[in-house]
Amino acid sequence: MLAADVVDLVVSDADRRAGALGFLLLRPGGALAQPVVVGEVQQEDPVGVVARMIAVIADLPDTPGFVLAIARPRGGVTDIDRALHQYALDACDAAGLRLWGTYLATHAGVTHLPVAAGLVPRTGAA
Repeated sequence: MLAADVVDLVVSDADRRAGALGFLLLRPGGALAQPVVVGEVQQEDPVGVVARMIAVIADLPDTPGFVLAIARPRGGVTDIDRALHQYALDACDAAGLRLWGTYLATHAGVTHLPVAAGLVPRTGAA
C-alpha cells in the first residue's frame, strides 16, 4: 500500500506526538505534489481545519485532490476519525475535489480508513 508508506514518511514522530492533520496534495493522476502538515491541532476542531484546507486546496491549480492523514500518538480508529473521514468525503465532493484516502498515523503504524463495502471513492464534481 504505497499511500500508507508515503503517509508514514511525511507524518513525523513529532507530528504524531503533538497531534496533526496531514494533507498530501496530489497532481492529476495521483502523483504527490506537496505534503502539508497542520500541527498541534488537538486544541482545534479537526472538522474546521479540514474545511479551511479544502477551501484552500480547491483554489490551487492542478491539485484535484489529496490524501488526509490523522496523526496522534496512539490508539486505533475511532468514531471521531470516521466522522472526520465522512466529512472530508462530503466536503471534497461539494468542492469538486477527490479524497484519495484517509489514514490514521500513530507511533504503531499507519491504518487506512476504508470506504464502506459497495461504495466507491468519490471523485468530486469536476
